[in-house]
Amino acid sequence: QRSRMNITMFLVLAALLTSVKGFSSVSLKQQYEISSLGMASSINERPLYDPLNLYGANSKERKEFRIRSLEPELKVNKPVLDPMNLYPNKVDEVDKNVDMSDALPFMPRPTSLKRELAGDVGFDPFNFADTEEKLIWQRKAELKHARVAMLAVAGWMLSELFDKPLASMFNLDSLLSVGDRAPSLLNGGLDKVNPLFWLVVLSTAGLVEIRTLSSDNDGKEESLWDPLGLYPRSDSERKQIEADEINSRRLAMLAFVGFGAQEFMTNTGIVNNLMKYLLPHQS
Repeated sequence: QRSRMNITMFLVLAALLTSVKGFSSVSLKQQYEISSLGMASSINERPLYDPLNLYGANSKERKEFRIRSLEPELKVNKPVLDPMNLYPNKVDEVDKNVDMSDALPFMPRPTSLKRELAGDVGFDPFNFADTEEKLIWQRKAELKHARVAMLAVAGWMLSELFDKPLASMFNLDSLLSVGDRAPSLLNGGLDKVNPLFWLVVLSTAGLVEIRTLSSDNDGKEESLWDPLGLYPRSDSERKQIEADEINSRRLAMLAFVGFGAQEFMTNTGIVNNLMKYLLPHQS
């Protein structure tokens, strides 16, 4: 009877061990399959980068949209413009409420140009003043160059008118070159000018620049110089006179460049060319 009980217990233990072994093997197999599937899914979902364009257009990776760009995607909403009316049948797709540039009607106005400054016609095709700080800096530079250009245009013509009479009065050599042309980079003759003159000019310009940089002016308002009291008091008249002034300054910058080009091409001074134009019968 004991031998039967021992055989029965042995069989039960063998059955238990077999079931435990089978259960453990099945669970390990399932765990391996689950982990393998997880790795495969993670590999399939991982984005790929192809800077050398090694994956073809019909490759599995491209069809599954797994190829990503190295640069982040830029979402820029640009207005749809139609200045030449090329889309008459697609009126709904063209944006109508776009603030266009006054100087370039076929381009939208830059966002930094808000019509707050005098002479603002929305002209910034290269987007130099894309921030308020850059706009203030560009405005200061424009005003300085424009004021110098106005003085230079007047001084250019006056020098060609009075250089010879003043030189003969003081028994000096005239600085005008052939054709009564004023000294310039294109005409030459700058080496004839007294170095003391350049010293005074550069020193004065440096002092003015240092004073400007050390001032607290933020650039939105110009420093007012009105010894005769001609600046109007009403806002509408002020805006008008400021617009007229900046337009005159811009014209002076163009005139200064035109003076140099004209004298270089014609070998004749500006005053002589002007007299030929005004009095053709005496030339």
